[in-house]
Amino acid sequence: MQKTISHAFPLGDVTWSNQGRLSIPNAHLESWLLNTGSLTQRLQTRCNDFKVQLVSQRQELATPAEYIQLGVSKMSQQKENWQVREVILHGDNQPWVFARSIIPQALCEADFLELGDKPLGHLIFNDDRFKRQPFQLMCLQPDEAFLHEYGLPPLTEIWGRRSVFCYQQYAMMVAELFLPKAPAYRDSNFDR
Repeated sequence: MQKTISHAFPLGDVTWSNQGRLSIPNAHLESWLLNTGSLTQRLQTRCNDFKVQLVSQRQELATPAEYIQLGVSKMSQQKENWQVREVILHGDNQPWVFARSIIPQALCEADFLELGDKPLGHLIFNDDRFKRQPFQLMCLQPDEAFLHEYGLPPLTEIWGRRSVFCYQQYAMMVAELFLPKAPAYRDSNFDR
């Protein structure tokens, strides 16, 4: 049975830092945060049953910080339409990653029309026209409700990453929050 996440991404105000600005606690976690390949593919190799749970996909405005990262001017923010897609990536019925994508409406109407619960990564990493920009990282200590939901002790850190993908004249952003049971936090000796 899949667990439903009852918290909005990214769990409150988050400060994103350019790659190299945060001290990542170990090489194993760093390999997950900075890997430029398909996260979906990597997760699929770590489980027997991989699923994408579509939390929501709707037309809405992105946050001011997301627009800045996308390089969208204030004038364009009102003119362009955006889709905000939020999914949870599950491995063996455990929620591993919460992802939020900001996608130009024009891309959704063309290339991503029938995406649904399919992984966005399958489209991005199978098309050489998508160019990933450098990562930004974040680390936070989630609120008490989140810690309780996962049975975690206080001071548990949650890590995430985001990057912009350029595609022709479009820019889209994907932010990924590694949830507590994600393989990114496991010692590499226990990886499949």
